[in-house]
Amino acid sequence: MEQLYKLSASTIIEKIKSRALSVREILEAFIHRIEDVEPQINALEQFYPEKLLKEADSMDKMISANKAVGKLYGLPVSIKDTCKVKGFKISTGCPALLNKPEEKDATVVARIKSEGGIILGITNAPELLASYETDNLLFGRTNNPYDLSRTPGGSSGGEAALISAGGSPLGIGSDAGGSVRQPAHYSGICAHKPTQGSIPLTGTIPTDGIAGIITQIVSMGPMARHVDDLILMMNVIAGADGFDPHAPPVNFNNPDNVDISKLKIAYYFANGKTIPTDETVEAVKKVVSIFSDNGNVVKEHYPEPIKDIYRLHWQTFMQGGDKGAGIKQFFASLHHKNISPLLQQALSNSSKCEFSLMELRQRLVEVEQFRYAMMRYMQDYDIIVSPVAATPARQHGETHNHIHDFSYIIVHNLTGWPATVVPVAYSKTGLPIGVQIAAKPWCDHVALAVAKKLQDIIGIFPIPEINQAK
Repeated sequence: MEQLYKLSASTIIEKIKSRALSVREILEAFIHRIEDVEPQINALEQFYPEKLLKEADSMDKMISANKAVGKLYGLPVSIKDTCKVKGFKISTGCPALLNKPEEKDATVVARIKSEGGIILGITNAPELLASYETDNLLFGRTNNPYDLSRTPGGSSGGEAALISAGGSPLGIGSDAGGSVRQPAHYSGICAHKPTQGSIPLTGTIPTDGIAGIITQIVSMGPMARHVDDLILMMNVIAGADGFDPHAPPVNFNNPDNVDISKLKIAYYFANGKTIPTDETVEAVKKVVSIFSDNGNVVKEHYPEPIKDIYRLHWQTFMQGGDKGAGIKQFFASLHHKNISPLLQQALSNSSKCEFSLMELRQRLVEVEQFRYAMMRYMQDYDIIVSPVAATPARQHGETHNHIHDFSYIIVHNLTGWPATVVPVAYSKTGLPIGVQIAAKPWCDHVALAVAKKLQDIIGIFPIPEINQAK
């Protein structure tokens, strides 16, 4: 029997619409796969199979009646625990926020449902999304399908692990510091961080007007094993909704219209903050060779403005310069004292970061100067290829001590540019290695076109066999 959980999202939809497969058959395949892998990876925190099958039967009746169906009709879609979904409890892994079920969908979720997508369940995240790995006191630790002793990343780690293991064909994560891209790299899947503002944040946590300056750097983004499925989802979720004041009415362009042969490509390895592993460097060189052989103009050119990225992004936006006082005050207002170890470590690191209000104002000026400088750098290029992180997936508990690993990805939270991750190689120990493909603002279609070209050449990474630690 065909292993339906291995099919791409696009293929699933095509087979449902042609009646080659029923929605129930697809849902049953993913339910069985989740039941097989979930005890080992612990990625899905809320999941109701009986309800899913009832919804599947209802949708099959609509197809039988020849009623119009949407772009995602019958497709299971998983959602990170940061995006409000009616009937589910959204907490970002924080016990104090786990209250009653949501009464309304976030814009992203409403758009998925309006096109016939079925919400498969809610995936695990670190408490308050504050870590590059996924563990909390509510739902426990999520493991990497390639090696259970390693993390699938964070904060969209549950989403990445579930998709990597074949438990979901397509999902939604969020990204303020690389949180869809680092888990994709660690877990051997693809992800896209859109241009800042192209996806409305309405109905997501911690936005909806309460996130302050974090809104400047956070995006919702699709995650999948196939680049084509990222493109499929972008066509559904992109565009203004009339509620998010930071989401302008800009259309998502078609990647098929990109002439890849004419693209000018920059690349770099070291970034002044960390030294990538030799295997990571070789992965980038592999991509560079592909485009050099294709006739593209390719040049190694380190973007000098990123030398101060840790101070401008991580310290300014993520740590805040208040020694963790803001988060502590938030917890006090919720009467929440039992904080997860990962968040405790994040707070401990933040306690060493302190700067004045005057310095904050100066840093925000420097952030704008950084954005202008990066745009000047990009005048000569269409694409930047770089590592995603300095190493493949790390052991559980290691990421807080290696924050500089992720300085490649936080660059594009600060620029606001689109960036796609696609797996291209394996380490000697069998761990996946991805590369990051960044493009100019509102050129999501260019980054995705390049990623699709790479995946067409290199191939789809197969779903890993889930074994004990290697």
